[in-house]
This record gives sequence, structure tokens and C-alpha cells, in this order.
Amino acid sequence: MAAFTSFEEEALDQYLEMFGKGRLASFSPIAGGIENSNYFVHLENDGETSEFVLTIMEDHSFAEIPFFGKILSRLRHFGLPVAAPETTLDGMTSTTFCDKPAFLFRRLPGIHLEIVNEHHCEILGKFIASLHKALDGMEESRDNPYDFTWMRGTLDIVKERLSGSQYSLLSQVIEEYAEIGAAGLPSGLIHGDLFRDNTLFVNDHLTGVIDFYHACHDLLIQDLAIAINDWCRTEDNQMHTPRRDAMISGYESVRPLLSEEKQALIPIQRVSAARFALTRFLSGDPPLKNPTEMIDLARTIEDHDK
Repeated sequence: MAAFTSFEEEALDQYLEMFGKGRLASFSPIAGGIENSNYFVHLENDGETSEFVLTIMEDHSFAEIPFFGKILSRLRHFGLPVAAPETTLDGMTSTTFCDKPAFLFRRLPGIHLEIVNEHHCEILGKFIASLHKALDGMEESRDNPYDFTWMRGTLDIVKERLSGSQYSLLSQVIEEYAEIGAAGLPSGLIHGDLFRDNTLFVNDHLTGVIDFYHACHDLLIQDLAIAINDWCRTEDNQMHTPRRDAMISGYESVRPLLSEEKQALIPIQRVSAARFALTRFLSGDPPLKNPTEMIDLARTIEDHDK
């Protein structure tokens, strides 16, 4: 999370009047992240203070925003620990602030985990499968903005910033993704960004999953691959097998994987690493996050598979 858009308190006051949740007591920017602007907002109502999160969308269009709101509302309906957008007095969840799309959420309890264990991974695996089942059959969808066509085009854009071996590795992974994508593995709506800093825990209990703005239609195992690469990686960029096994076990306790999905999981882990390397390159020059870390991970996963 981050705060790229700034504003005056009076403007926020006027915006919050649409929700009727109380009087603005204070607000502060949330540091970190590389995409949307986020603020903690404290409202007072009848002597009680409530905490909210204001998210201002920096890159998504107004046309995309209802999709994210519907996903969150559906997951909340199914009892999953996500924050559905607050509704205005006129019944709207998608709103405009600073001439940009915006959501207001009630703040979820918990903290981001810095150290994870097998128990945490099992819990997350169950959540991912529950999310996939809850979103199955949803009429609204969103095309994958990071498919292999995008990856090929982006690789050409950043080619001059890569070594020969890095370019060769990423090219190979992208072609592998194209082949797997044509194999007809189960697909559906996924979260698409399940890193540790998009989850909240209280006493080893998952209390919140946030940042659904990469949600799209993709291979279901893409969510597992993204999470495994972050949650099950050691400090020296190796896979921690017990944590990886625990996450897969947790997932399969809700939705068993096909044998073809299990075979494709390692290759899709490489795809995930390559995808995030490319998005990091696009964040700037120098990048806001280190893309080489993800390229090295893709290479390590390849060596692990051999």
C-alpha cells in the first residue's frame, strides 16, 4: 500500500458525508506498496471511533471498479475474511474521490506476518481454495492482464535491462506458460497477488485478506504458485518443502487438485516469478522493488525441479 494522491481535509470531509458513518477525527497515509493510494481514516459517531481504509485507485479505470466491489461483496457473503466496500447513503459502493475511483473499507484487524510456519501456510491454502469455490460461477469476470501475450510484449520492452541469460530464462518460462495455458487446466477467478503483505493475522488466525486489484480469470493454480513463491521461500531463495506441502495440503482439504495441476505447479511457480519480475521492471528505472530477486527465484525453481 502507498499514498500517491494527496488532498485537503475539507475534501475528505465532503467525501465521507456520502457514507453517513460519522465525523472525521483523523486520517493518515499508509506507507508501502507501489500501486494505489491508501489512507487510514478514523470516524467518530456518538462518542465511538471506527477505523476505515480509504483506497484511491491510481491505475484502474472507472469501468473496472464495479468488478472488484462485486468480488469482495461475494466473498464477504460466503464468510471469508475480506472487507467489502462500504455503501453510501445512496447505495453505491464504487465512488469517486480526487477525480479517481475510490473505495471505503472498514479496517480489518491483524498484522502482516514477517515469519511464517507450516500452520500459516495450511491456513492460507484453505483460504485460496475457499476463494476459488466462492467465486466459481460468478457472472462477472476480468481478462488476465498478465497473460503470456503481455509477458512476451513486456519482455521485449525491458530487454535492454536484462543480461543474456536472464532474457533466455524469461523467454523459456513464457513459452512454457503458453503451453500450459493451452492444456485446459481448471481456470477461474483468482486473487492474483497473495503475498504475505496482503494478509492479516491475529494469534495465528487469518483475519483479513486485502488488495484484490490483480483479481482476474487465470489458471487456479496460479494463486497457489504466487503464494508458494512468497510464503514458502527461504532467505537464500530456496523452496521450504514442509511449508509448500502444508499449503498444498490445506488447499486440497477444500478443493482437491487434478494430477495435471500438480504436475504443472512447479512450472507455474516459475511463471509467477517471471511475471512479478516483469511488473517490477515496469515500476520504474530504477524499479521500486528488485526484479532480479524474482528472476533468481525462477532459476532456482527450475534447478529444484531438475
